[in-house]
Amino acid sequence: MAIAAALAKNLAFWHWYPELLTKGLSPEQLRWQPDGHDSSIVFATWHTYRAADELVHGMVFQRPSVFATGGWDSRLPVADTGASRFGNGMTRAQIAALDLDMGELCAYAKAVGEGISNGLAGMTDEEASAELALPFFAEVYPGYDSMTKLDAVAFFAIGHTAEHLGEVQMLKGLMGLKGAPL
Repeated sequence: MAIAAALAKNLAFWHWYPELLTKGLSPEQLRWQPDGHDSSIVFATWHTYRAADELVHGMVFQRPSVFATGGWDSRLPVADTGASRFGNGMTRAQIAALDLDMGELCAYAKAVGEGISNGLAGMTDEEASAELALPFFAEVYPGYDSMTKLDAVAFFAIGHTAEHLGEVQMLKGLMGLKGAPL
């Protein structure tokens, strides 16, 4: 099975799913932050796709991000992104200030997924199995300071995305809403 085909369904699902999870939510619900938890639905969604975009396109494919090449900076403006371009280290107040259009954010998520799928389609087995150093993981995730490029795509574009969309479901549950459709 070709590399792109092996991950295609998962990439399509995880880059479409925020549409379903956020359908019908008000701007207040999208920005709500529970006591003792800094995140919001809009932040968790923005963060996961910005991270996948920057890390997969930049580190794995060695090309500019969808955000940089697609004019997304004007469509999803975030003045202060914390310690990284995708929101690591943002404060509760910075997260509360995020006021992004959810339709644009969902369109960006799909564009990121398509960009990753296209990148995988052009990747040889040799390129996919090449080791990628992830020194920023050494302290936080011992033993995961390197992985193959294909593992990194699955980790950031599927695993990390599932983690944060689970957070979206948790936030919905804390508001008394149904988290997932099942």
